[in-house]
Amino acid sequence: SSGINAEYGEIRQNNYQGVLSATGVDFMMRKMLALISSKLITFANNNMVVSSLSIHKENVIPLDGEEFESENFGKGSKSRAEIGQDGSVKVTTNLPNGKTVVSVREIDEDDRLVLTLTVGDVKGTRTYQRA
Repeated sequence: SSGINAEYGEIRQNNYQGVLSATGVDFMMRKMLALISSKLITFANNNMVVSSLSIHKENVIPLDGEEFESENFGKGSKSRAEIGQDGSVKVTTNLPNGKTVVSVREIDEDDRLVLTLTVGDVKGTRTYQRA
């Protein structure tokens, strides 16, 4: 997990809007979320902390396998995180509307952070370069 521990700037999005739409996020919120392009990812006290630098918001993801409420997808969203043997971080979120979002953060062969989001059969990615 410490391989992900860094500051990142977004370099590419692929079907991110499609994933947000599949979760039920409205048009204006999708546009706003797509503009959040810089992240700081750190690890402390068995948590992954994803800070969105442009809006000064922190999302704390506990890595102990316990269920937690995810602010990212609104009230009532329940999430669970797990760390893969390769150091990737997978978060599964069950939304109040019955949909499930799977988010996987991993480092690719070019040392970039790739966030892959899947909702049903809709998949999108956001790719970040280390700052």
